[in-house]
Amino acid sequence: MSSDDESSGSYESDVAEELADESSEEEEVVKPVKRKAPTKPKKDPNRPKRNMSAFFLYSNANRPRIKQENPEIAFGQVAKVLSVEFKALPAKERTKWDKKAGKDKERYLEEMKHYVPPSEDSDSDDGVKRKPAKRKKDPNAPKRNQSAFFLYSGKARPQVKVDYPEATFGDIAKIISQQFKALNQKERAKFDKLAAEDKVRYQAAMEEYNGR
Repeated sequence: MSSDDESSGSYESDVAEELADESSEEEEVVKPVKRKAPTKPKKDPNRPKRNMSAFFLYSNANRPRIKQENPEIAFGQVAKVLSVEFKALPAKERTKWDKKAGKDKERYLEEMKHYVPPSEDSDSDDGVKRKPAKRKKDPNAPKRNQSAFFLYSGKARPQVKVDYPEATFGDIAKIISQQFKALNQKERAKFDKLAAEDKVRYQAAMEEYNGR
């Protein structure tokens, strides 16, 4: 596997983790009876900042202009306008943003070479840092309930891929997060209700699972 392939897989995983960290709509998991839920590791503030795609570098640079030129534009429309502009860029202009993205990727990979993550176990007798053993997941355990955000994400992702064909995995995740935060009260309430119903489903399933 090439270093590009490795970094791509790592980047997609990192984006998913960042989305879960930054979103206030994290998946809520009901703790199983008599089963201790695993604690989520804290995000390391010293971890190198992830590289950005050409599309997102262009978006960050031009978003203020779009808002200024279109003061009445809806939040969700800004990204679409930027996507249309980006796809229509002349080859020379597009190359400029691709080069910037390439340099940012090189910066990230170089910083990651020297990055040492914090130890997850500092109490070993021989001084060797060890990760805690991962508990096997019971294939018969009930499927966890999903938050309103994740329910919306599952529904919106196919259309976002169509609307933004140039977007990378990380771009898509960020666009979905932005769209979710911009939902009106009525639309948001619909997904909150679905999440509440799924939580009840999970609680009932766990009670039956733990009582078997």
